[in-house]
Amino acid sequence: LPLPGVFECGSAGFWLIKLSSFPILILCTTYIAGELVKLHSRKVQAGYEYLKGDMIWTPRRARYYPSLCVSAGVAAGLLGIGGGMLKGPIMLEMGLPPPVVSATAAYMLLFTTLSTSIQFSIMGEMPYDYAVLLFFLGLGSSIFGQGVLGYFVSRYRKQYLITMTIASVIGGSAFFMGISGIVRTVEKYKAGEDLWFKGLCDTHHAANRVQQMAGTQFEPAVP
Repeated sequence: LPLPGVFECGSAGFWLIKLSSFPILILCTTYIAGELVKLHSRKVQAGYEYLKGDMIWTPRRARYYPSLCVSAGVAAGLLGIGGGMLKGPIMLEMGLPPPVVSATAAYMLLFTTLSTSIQFSIMGEMPYDYAVLLFFLGLGSSIFGQGVLGYFVSRYRKQYLITMTIASVIGGSAFFMGISGIVRTVEKYKAGEDLWFKGLCDTHHAANRVQQMAGTQFEPAVP
């Protein structure tokens, strides 16, 4: 049965639910990292020869790369972008082949965007007309881009084209996000709006943001 006030935003129950995922994620990450290190040790003892592009999970890498992924996740949450875009360069730095990086980043991005969409839908903040339009636009663009890039890679045998594409997308996104942020900040400053951080549980700002996305003006409820 629902308990009024127990899980309201800002309550002790709310923070308990929010923070309870951290110990679970830490335990899962620690366990998986340990298993990967053990697997690497068994391979070395058996004389296994790694191929070019194989990931070698040494104890240092098992600590270093999960930490980078956590930083990428925090940055993705603050900037409102998919973590897969930030993890792409990390995987390239790990020495993985560009096709593997592209496929893995897209796979991770699927789950992050899906979970975020479900959360917004449950909270009633999903503008479904925009969501449907952007879904088909993104799907068509992905199929087209994958086909064109795959054609050039297979024809010219140049794997660096995938790396250049990933770098271009990330660089372009960072540039336009910066421009958009500056423009919005200047507009809010000229309008005399408060530029300080808003409250986490301030639903008024969330409602206004959704209404602006839908292109309509927010009207107070009529009693």
